[in-house]
Formats: sequence, structure tokens, C-alpha cells
Amino acid sequence: MSEIDYRKVGLKVGLEVHVQLNTKHKLFCKCSTEMKEKEPVAIIKRKQHPVPSELGEVDVAAQYEYLRNRNFYYQVFKNEVCLVDLDEQPPLPLNQEALEIALQIALLLNCSIPEEIHVMRKTVIDGSTPMGFQRTMIVGYNGFLSYKGKKVEIKHVCLEEDAAALVKEENGNVTYRLSRLGIPLVEISTGILEGFSPEEIQEIAYFIGLTCKSTGKVKRGIGTIRQDLNVSIKKGKRVEIKGVQELGLLAKVIELEVKRQLSMEKVEEETRAALPDGTTKFLRPLPGAARLYPETDIPPIQISKDLILKVKKSLPEPWTKKLVRFKTKFKLSEDLAKQIIRSDYLEIFEKIVEEKKVDASIVANTFISTLKDLEKREKINVEKLSEKHFLEIFDALAKKKLIKEAIPEILAYLAKNPESSVNTAIKELNLTPISLKEVREIAKSIVYPDMPFEKALGLVMSKVRGRAEAKEVAKIVKELLK
Repeated sequence: MSEIDYRKVGLKVGLEVHVQLNTKHKLFCKCSTEMKEKEPVAIIKRKQHPVPSELGEVDVAAQYEYLRNRNFYYQVFKNEVCLVDLDEQPPLPLNQEALEIALQIALLLNCSIPEEIHVMRKTVIDGSTPMGFQRTMIVGYNGFLSYKGKKVEIKHVCLEEDAAALVKEENGNVTYRLSRLGIPLVEISTGILEGFSPEEIQEIAYFIGLTCKSTGKVKRGIGTIRQDLNVSIKKGKRVEIKGVQELGLLAKVIELEVKRQLSMEKVEEETRAALPDGTTKFLRPLPGAARLYPETDIPPIQISKDLILKVKKSLPEPWTKKLVRFKTKFKLSEDLAKQIIRSDYLEIFEKIVEEKKVDASIVANTFISTLKDLEKREKINVEKLSEKHFLEIFDALAKKKLIKEAIPEILAYLAKNPESSVNTAIKELNLTPISLKEVREIAKSIVYPDMPFEKALGLVMSKVRGRAEAKEVAKIVKELLK
């Protein structure tokens, strides 16, 4: 990506990967985590100010946010926001489902599990929570991730509340959606990564994300996985970079930050926000330890040996073993196997290949290549496609109600008509498979002696495309030309 010698400049990076858990309820209340409501039922206005930590100190980042003197407006949504989110009611007991998922992730990352969990409050007065703090707790520590024969240190795994989602900011007035606030979030923090290139650090982040996804209990979509970085170079100071939304942008963010620091005579400790093009902008001074203090509304949580045993018994297949299985059992290439494991369609892929008698490579390529082509070339909104659509398509393929060449056209139809079915799409698009005998008859009416093969094939395919497999059509055309 660049000509920088990262070992020579002394690149050090600390990585934090944040992953939303797909639980039914929020972390400390019974509100839904679906975030489906569109119209707020109320708007709450608040101002925020910093409070001292348990040592009596006020965090410098909190002081900075206070001096910005902004007004915060919070959108409240039916069934997705309650008095706990507004700090008008004490939190309910910790969500047990979220705890067990977090413990799974900690164990998959080879962490030690504390015998007792203590919930802490982290001062946050940038408006992203109306409470002025975020609840967080360590559920795993002293772990590691194997990468290229090395052990990457996992300092800790935390379970915490996600922040509210920013809607807009103008003239000192900031609006947030509270439906995201309180959704269970796992934060995985690495030790200092030295001797790695930005591309390798990005890959480490990928593998951490894959470990979380292997539980099958994390949310999908934009904003459900976010990365923060701490970057420094030789004789420099630590700079925190918040909110890298796209994992594929991580290496570029690191490279541009190194270039920024190399171009400066004096690097200040600060927090910067990641921008969509990989650059960053100043956000606030770097926060310190003074922003943490105990959550007195929640007693310490005992982690029993029985609970650890229960979680260990339910541990999912590690992604490394899944990769081997995909290559041996399903005959996928290493590249295709890695891509499907990294994709948002891993769970539905596994469900299809286990339940339907279809070629796994066709299923994988549909998710990895076909959907991307529909998005880029035809501007199809593939987000409209549901699991039900994919199950119907591959069920029809297994029962020979359609051929693989028809899949892109059917997907495009269903994305435009999500309430429709595969059977309806086949009928409307005239994609019912035809027999080889019918193909031969059609070809006979088109092909004549000495016709160029490419021309003959093109003309026949124009009549049978999506209803007959291309390789069978080509075989028949060759026979007729002989």
C-alpha cells in the first residue's frame, strides 16, 4: 500500500474491535434490540456536565466536551427505549444471554475468566448517551489470537452498552436515536501490535471479527462492527482514532495517520475521528483513567464453574476448523472459503448446504459474486432479499425447478418485489427449465452448416437463456455444426 518502512518508523498500534450482539433484549432492560421503529414518540432535551471519578479527578476529555456547551436531543421509540435508557430508573439485572455470548467470545480468544464481574461507569458526555456514562465490564483477560505463527495478545474482552446513534448536528444542537443505546456490545482490545504492517493489522482485526461471528449471535449490517485504534510511531505520542466503520479501510487509516505524524514536528496526544476517505479530524483531548467509577446500582456478578462449563459446552466451531471443513467437505477453493466465512451470509450459506442437495460452490459464488454484481452493475438493492428468498431459490435449484444461470435474474426480481416468491418469479420471467430435446429443436431451427460457433451459440442462447444450462447448449450446438 505504501513505501513506508513501518519497522523503521516504530509503528505501534492498539486495536479495539466493537461488535453488537444479536440478543432479544438490551443489556440492562427489556427493550427490543431490533431498531425497526421509524418515528419517535417523544424527544428529550438535555445538557451534560462532567463528574469526578472515584479518585476525585475529572477527565480532561469530559471537561473539553462540557466546554463545547452543546444541547442534546434524544429520539424515543416505542418498545425500543425506556426509563433505564434515560437514567430515570435503575438498571435491571444483567442480560444473561448477552453475558453468555460474551463469555463464548472470551473463551474462543483463549482468555481467562474472572470469578467476579464488576460493572463500571465510564464518563461519556459527548451526548452519545443521555446518562452521561456508559456501563462496561471485563469478562475476559490475558487471552491471545494465533496469527502467522505468533501470539497476538488480547488484553481484555469487555461487555458494554452501545451508544446512541447520531442523527444530525447543527449550530450546537445534536440529535441522537436512542433505539441503539444499551444494545449489548463486546469490545475486544489487543495488546500493542509491533512489527506488523497496516495490512497485517487489518487482517488481525478481520480474524477477531470472524471469531465473534462464529458464535452466530452477532448483528449484521452497517455500524454493527466498528474499530478504534491507538497509533504511535518512534519518539511520537499516542493518538486514538475512533469509529472506523469499514474494516477494509483500517490499513489505509493507519498508513495516513503515520504519514500525518511523520509530517509534524510535534504530535499531540489526542482523539481523532475516522472519516470515510481514511483521513481523520480532531475530536477531543485523549481521555484518561479518571473517567471510570463503580456502578453502584448493580452488585458484583459471580461467574460460577457451572456457568463456565455450560458456555464451554456450547462453544461454536472455530473459524480455522470451519475453513478446513469448507475446503475438504464442500470442495471450495481456499479463497472462496475465506470469503464466505468473512461474509454476512455465512450462517445462511451453512444452512443451505446442509439442508439442500446443491453444489456448495454455486451457493458460495451466489453470495460472494452474484450479489455484488447485482449491486454494482444493475444498482439492485440486495438488502431487500431475505433468508426466505435464498432458501426458496436453492430449494428450487435442488428440485430442478430452475437452473443456476437463472439465479441472477430471479434475485433481481425478488429484490424489486420482496413480497413475491421464487415460483412467481420463475413464472413471470419465463424461466421454467426446458428439456434437452426442446433445446435441440430450437437449435436446429437456428443453426446452419458452416455457421461460426460463437454466432450459433449466441443466437441459440438468446432463445433459451435462463432455461437451459450454457454448457449443454454449447454441446448441442457443436454436435449440430459437425
